[in-house]
Amino acid sequence: MIELDRDAMTPLYVQLAGVLRDRIRTGGIPVGRRLPSQAELEVETGGLVSRRTIKSAIEVLAGEGLVQGVQGKGVYVIALPAKTND
Repeated sequence: MIELDRDAMTPLYVQLAGVLRDRIRTGGIPVGRRLPSQAELEVETGGLVSRRTIKSAIEVLAGEGLVQGVQGKGVYVIALPAKTND
Protein backbone atom coordinates (compact mmCIF):
# COMPACT_ATOMS: atom_id res chain seq x y z
CA MET A 1 0.00 0.00 0.00
CA ILE A 2 1.25 3.45 -0.92
CA GLU A 3 0.55 6.03 1.75
CA LEU A 4 0.25 9.65 0.65
CA ASP A 5 -0.69 12.69 2.74
CA ARG A 6 -3.60 14.52 1.10
CA ASP A 7 -3.22 17.39 3.61
CA ALA A 8 0.51 17.94 3.03
CA MET A 9 1.82 20.99 1.24
CA THR A 10 3.61 18.72 -1.26
CA PRO A 11 1.32 17.81 -4.20
CA LEU A 12 0.19 14.19 -4.39
CA TYR A 13 1.93 13.60 -7.72
CA VAL A 14 5.25 14.74 -6.22
CA GLN A 15 4.72 12.46 -3.20
CA LEU A 16 3.91 9.53 -5.49
CA ALA A 17 6.96 10.22 -7.67
CA GLY A 18 9.06 10.15 -4.49
CA VAL A 19 7.63 6.78 -3.44
CA LEU A 20 8.30 5.29 -6.88
CA ARG A 21 11.80 6.84 -6.98
CA ASP A 22 12.56 5.22 -3.61
CA ARG A 23 11.34 1.84 -4.89
CA ILE A 24 13.66 2.18 -7.87
CA ARG A 25 16.59 3.29 -5.67
CA THR A 26 16.16 0.35 -3.27
CA GLY A 27 15.69 -2.24 -6.00
CA GLY A 28 11.98 -2.75 -5.37
CA ILE A 29 11.53 -2.00 -9.05
CA PRO A 30 14.83 -2.91 -10.76
CA VAL A 31 16.21 -1.35 -13.94
CA GLY A 32 14.65 -3.06 -16.94
CA ARG A 33 11.40 -3.86 -15.14
CA ARG A 34 7.96 -2.37 -15.65
CA LEU A 35 6.41 0.06 -13.21
CA PRO A 36 3.02 -0.95 -11.88
CA SER A 37 0.29 0.15 -14.32
CA GLN A 38 -1.80 3.22 -13.64
CA ALA A 39 -4.67 0.96 -12.60
CA GLU A 40 -2.39 -0.98 -10.22
CA LEU A 41 -1.07 2.25 -8.69
CA GLU A 42 -4.62 3.54 -8.29
CA VAL A 43 -5.40 0.41 -6.23
CA GLU A 44 -2.12 0.69 -4.27
CA THR A 45 -3.02 4.24 -3.23
CA GLY A 46 -6.45 3.10 -2.07
CA GLY A 47 -8.09 5.20 -4.78
CA LEU A 48 -6.69 8.37 -3.19
CA VAL A 49 -5.31 9.66 -6.48
CA SER A 50 -6.64 9.93 -10.01
CA ARG A 51 -4.99 8.43 -13.06
CA ARG A 52 -4.03 11.98 -14.10
CA THR A 53 -2.12 12.37 -10.83
CA ILE A 54 -0.39 9.04 -11.45
CA LYS A 55 0.47 10.10 -15.00
CA SER A 56 1.95 13.35 -13.64
CA ALA A 57 4.13 11.38 -11.19
CA ILE A 58 5.38 9.18 -14.02
CA GLU A 59 6.10 12.27 -16.12
CA VAL A 60 8.29 13.58 -13.28
CA LEU A 61 10.29 10.34 -13.28
CA ALA A 62 10.52 10.39 -17.09
CA GLY A 63 11.80 13.98 -16.91
CA GLU A 64 14.51 12.78 -14.52
CA GLY A 65 15.50 10.08 -17.04
CA LEU A 66 14.51 7.22 -14.73
CA VAL A 67 11.65 5.70 -16.74
CA GLN A 68 10.53 5.41 -20.33
CA GLY A 69 7.24 4.35 -21.86
CA VAL A 70 7.18 1.44 -24.31
CA GLN A 71 4.19 1.53 -26.66
CA GLY A 72 1.71 -1.20 -25.78
CA LYS A 73 3.82 -2.57 -22.92
CA GLY A 74 3.98 -0.01 -20.13
CA VAL A 75 6.54 2.21 -18.43
CA TYR A 76 9.95 0.73 -17.70
CA VAL A 77 12.78 1.72 -15.36
CA ILE A 78 15.81 2.68 -17.45
CA ALA A 79 18.15 4.17 -14.82
CA LEU A 80 18.77 4.49 -11.10
CA PRO A 81 18.27 7.84 -9.34
CA ALA A 82 21.39 9.90 -8.75
CA LYS A 83 22.93 9.49 -5.34
CA THR A 84 22.13 12.26 -2.87
CA ASN A 85 24.21 13.50 0.02
CA ASP A 86 21.45 13.18 2.63
